[in-house]
Amino acid sequence: MTGKTSAYTDRLSALLRERGMPPARVEELAGELAAYAAGAGSSLEEEFGPVAELADQLTRGEDADAVDEPGAGSDTWVWTADALQEVGLLARFGGQGWEAERLDRLGRFVCRRDREHPLRWAYRRETTGGPGRERLATEGWELFGTWGPFAYFKRSEAAVTGPAARLTAPPAPPRRRVYIAPWIFVTLAVAVVLAVATLLLGGFGAGLTDGATLAGALAGLAGGGLLGAWAWRSAARRHAG
Repeated sequence: MTGKTSAYTDRLSALLRERGMPPARVEELAGELAAYAAGAGSSLEEEFGPVAELADQLTRGEDADAVDEPGAGSDTWVWTADALQEVGLLARFGGQGWEAERLDRLGRFVCRRDREHPLRWAYRRETTGGPGRERLATEGWELFGTWGPFAYFKRSEAAVTGPAARLTAPPAPPRRRVYIAPWIFVTLAVAVVLAVATLLLGGFGAGLTDGATLAGALAGLAGGGLLGAWAWRSAARRHAG
């Protein structure tokens, strides 16, 4: 990490902590920015602007964390999805006029929709620290949040289609807030059961004296652990609880 990068991330971390961001999230953001700077070939200030402005953007609207679901006519909505569905859902809700302002501390999308002049929004998900960030900025894409390996960008359709991006009769705010496929939880549950069963069999020595049986048990344990880890990364990282 260069001196300029370190100074930028240190100052950003201090500002975020002062504004109440959890230390774990501050550390995660600083690490992501440092990793991005290592491969970007340009300074963080060139990419993200002055450090104080970035801190403002990352901590803007903290009170929205307390919103559970929209009421009738509400223009605020917070939702979450597994990694396999969120890109399609962002496209759907963006077409309904929902602007994702940021990701909250739980990784949920904090969205708003202008009541009087709703506009369609487009979204992109890229890998954190991946190439093309500068190109996206020149095309009007704005980074609104990062979570794990992903960076999320938005762009008003008005930048491309002009007045055609205006919505005249947007649908009512969705009542649903969690979009996680049931099979993910089933996979996780099966993986945990397999892992526990294998450990119990090992503890009682039931049939594990045979080499082939022992190898099969170990394979089952490893497979269960891998399935559980994969399911957890896909679901629990965004599940609001």
